[in-house]
Order: sequence, then C-alpha cells, then structure tokens
Amino acid sequence: MTTYRVVHRTQYRYDAPVSSSYGQSCLLPRSFAGQECLDGALEIMPGPEDQRERVDFYGNRVSYFKVDVSHRELEITATSTVEVSPERGRLPIEADMALRDVRDALAGSVEAVHYLLDSKRAPVDDRVREFAAECFEPAGSVRAGLTNLVSKIFTSFEFDAEATTVTSTVADLFEHEAGVCQDFAHLAVACLRSQGLPARYMSGYLETIPPPGKPKLVGADVSHAWASAMVPGVGWIDLDPTNNQFIDQRYVTTGWGRDYADVPPLKGVIYSDSSKTTLSVSVDVTRHD
Repeated sequence: MTTYRVVHRTQYRYDAPVSSSYGQSCLLPRSFAGQECLDGALEIMPGPEDQRERVDFYGNRVSYFKVDVSHRELEITATSTVEVSPERGRLPIEADMALRDVRDALAGSVEAVHYLLDSKRAPVDDRVREFAAECFEPAGSVRAGLTNLVSKIFTSFEFDAEATTVTSTVADLFEHEAGVCQDFAHLAVACLRSQGLPARYMSGYLETIPPPGKPKLVGADVSHAWASAMVPGVGWIDLDPTNNQFIDQRYVTTGWGRDYADVPPLKGVIYSDSSKTTLSVSVDVTRHD
C-alpha cells in the first residue's frame, strides 16, 4: 500500500465584507476497494457557526458549513491520510471480453442503468457517437476499446486552462478543440455511455512527479478528474485521457458521480456587496512509504 498525506487549501478574497457564507465541499477522500481514508478533517477560517458531514447518494463524503461572522477572506483546508493499493489500474483477463458480450451481461443491472443515463455536462449526441465508434468495435475487446478511447482523446485535444470554464460541456470541448481534465473526463464518460458501457465521472487528486534532479514544489500537485467504466466480472476500470493512461496508485479519489455537477470540490452562496472575488488553490499530495 502507498500512503499519502493530502492537503487541499482554498482561499477566497473579497473586495468588500461578506456578512455570511454557506458552503458545501467534497474534498475528503472516500474509502472503497483499493483505497482507504485513514483520517480526514476540514478546517474553515473564520470558524463556522455550523459544520456537519453527510454521505450523499453516491456514497461520497459531503461537508456543509455556515460562516456568520463578517469576513473578507475565507479559507477552507482539507487534510487527510489515505492508503492506496498498488493493484489499482491493473486489468484482469476479463477485460478482454467482447464489447457486445459486456452489453448482454449488463442487461437488467440497476446500477448499470443509472450510469448509462444522459447527464447535462456529458450528453450523448451524434458527434460523441461518431467519435466513440472509431474506438470501439462490437466484436472487439473492451480493453482495446478503452485504450483506443484514452489515446484518441489525448491526441485530439490540446490541454489549455483558458479554453473552457468550470461550466463547460462536451460541445464546448469540440468547439475549442482544447480543454482541461474535467472536459476530457466528460467526453470519455459520454463516449462510454454511447457504446453501452456504464460510466462515471471521477474526482480526486494526482501525485505529480518532479523532473529528475528537481525538488518537489510545495502546492504543485493538482485536483484531477478522470472517467471510469463498468465491466462485468472486473468492476470499475478507471481511465485518464488527460495523461493517456489507466490510473495507478498515484491517484487519490475523493468522489464520483454522473458528471462534475455531482462532485464539485466546493460550491456555495455568499451575502455581500463584493464585486470581485480572488481565488487561490494549492494541493500537496505527499507520499509516506
């Protein structure tokens, strides 16, 4: 097992006082097969009048907080210790089954139907179907189709943080031919669903590796997004089109849903006359072997 200490800091600065803030976060990793969250805590500054945690429909850890004191800065720090299995990302022989056999095996599965339904950020349209059809063949193996899809998304679009926004859809990605991990994950999810494969949007962190001879920079790790496909006899297979690979033990999962709207790291409402907000985010994923 690989053990990580994850620290995610988010700071909002406002140009006028905020009388109250109401927020919801999905920043603390969840436990499931291949990953265990040993501890996790959310610290809010200024201190909240109310703070609580619940488990949502998908099993994610969701925290709610309310800050009622006047403030010009709001800082949310999520700190956790997570163990990740080195087995993550390894594909068993069952992943070589034909796509048409997977579709037959999934018939009648309630969980499968839920993750096959269209979603707002990752709609299935003719352009998505055409893009995905070039990667999958009904008689071909699921492993080959997934590998082709990851590679095709990676080579078809540029990574550009300025090309899209947090509210962008798959249509925006096609229009700009560029985007970020959230956009690539949404396209992968839509493509998988178009081929009859249940797919979910994954949110979490990725440990970055510095160049040889260079120190690891504080705050240089990133929040990340990728996709996951359900395969009978195998379970969920996670794929990262942003980096043209299947995931490994460097990935820490905070949660999943049908698209980004189900698992935003932070969202909320403020009461203020502020006309400008400055946001800064830093992430540290530190390995403790």
